[in-house]
Amino acid sequence: MRSSRGLLLATAAIGCIVVGLFLANGTFVALSLPIVLYLAIMSLFMEEADAQFEIERRISESRIMAGDSVTIEVIIKNTGSKIELLEVIDNLPDYVILKEGNNRALLSLDEGEEQSFSYELDCPLRGRYILEAMDLNIMDSGRLHKVKGLMMEATEFSVLATVEPMKGVKIAPRKTRNWVGQIKSRRIGIGTEFYGMRDYVSGDEMRNINWKASSRYDKLVTNEYEAECSGDVTLILDARIEANVGFIENSAVEHGVRAASTISQHILEDKNRVGLIVLRDIIDEVYPAFGKRHFYKLSEHLLDVKPMGLLPFENVGWMVTSYFPLESQIIVISALTDREIISTIGDLCARGYDVVVISPSPAGLESPMIEDSPSKDLAFRILKMERNNLITELNRYARIIDWNTDDPLAKALKGVERLRRR
Repeated sequence: MRSSRGLLLATAAIGCIVVGLFLANGTFVALSLPIVLYLAIMSLFMEEADAQFEIERRISESRIMAGDSVTIEVIIKNTGSKIELLEVIDNLPDYVILKEGNNRALLSLDEGEEQSFSYELDCPLRGRYILEAMDLNIMDSGRLHKVKGLMMEATEFSVLATVEPMKGVKIAPRKTRNWVGQIKSRRIGIGTEFYGMRDYVSGDEMRNINWKASSRYDKLVTNEYEAECSGDVTLILDARIEANVGFIENSAVEHGVRAASTISQHILEDKNRVGLIVLRDIIDEVYPAFGKRHFYKLSEHLLDVKPMGLLPFENVGWMVTSYFPLESQIIVISALTDREIISTIGDLCARGYDVVVISPSPAGLESPMIEDSPSKDLAFRILKMERNNLITELNRYARIIDWNTDDPLAKALKGVERLRRR
């Protein structure tokens, strides 16, 4: 197959011959002879070449956080005769940024020679990324002839939602279960906080005996401690199309996934159980569990979340009441673009669930999408009034956090603590 350069030269040669014949002038025909001879010789060398090689793609990490970088290395080994010129183009997926190096290379390989090139990608957006086929172009030294090929082996890596630092923020369910954790339960049990004293009974641990009080009362007295238990938290992420506003890299769903990932890790580190419900074209649920392995499971589910579907929010209420414990704290993450959420949250609160709503502000996300104008200012004032009315109505049932996504999530979550202390 001729390259664009080869086609250009061939066209020039044919043009000279046609012009020479048309004008009956041998000079133009003679001008085409060096070009024709050059193309013939290069074609002969190309046909004799036997291009055989092995290609391997290596990736520095298969799982990274959004905003981090990944390094790709491509290794080519020539297993046949000499290759004059090999062009390798590693096609990049969408939404990644070439940070350093180049994803294409021109190589000349002797028999048995091995060469490599590498490049670095910035990955600002969460998701699964697949580096698919490489385009391979084998050319002669004059770049006149080209043999195309593909390396079909795909390489996949995952970009997880960013987990923000949560120093100084404490979110814990109000209702606890009987499992040991870090939440003070206001009842006697296993813990470190002093609760009271009582008479010693057979079977009490010696280390719990209060020797000063025992000598004062002339009998053995045992210390009692406030039990530290764990609770259940269920995260509800609204990922429907109508709940998604803003550009794709700064959308409400993307911020919601980031919030869900951050909150789940924070709560799991405090030895609580975390469950997950994602509402989109289907209802994706993960039943509450403990530990680091469970966080990886939640991350895998959040990895594939895309805004889609128009399911009614009331389906979430049915799912929570049917499969999740009554003592759960419910954290709803939604842009609150659907007023039906009010009735569902009201029903959950009436059944005894402790509900917190964290809502990325739609106005802040939509503002960069619209040019400044008087009509924009009027529209956003109306939008703000409607949202304030919605939040005021929801405040009758649950704790509401109006989250400005330009601020760190920890700043918004401190509002949950302030509302909890009321």
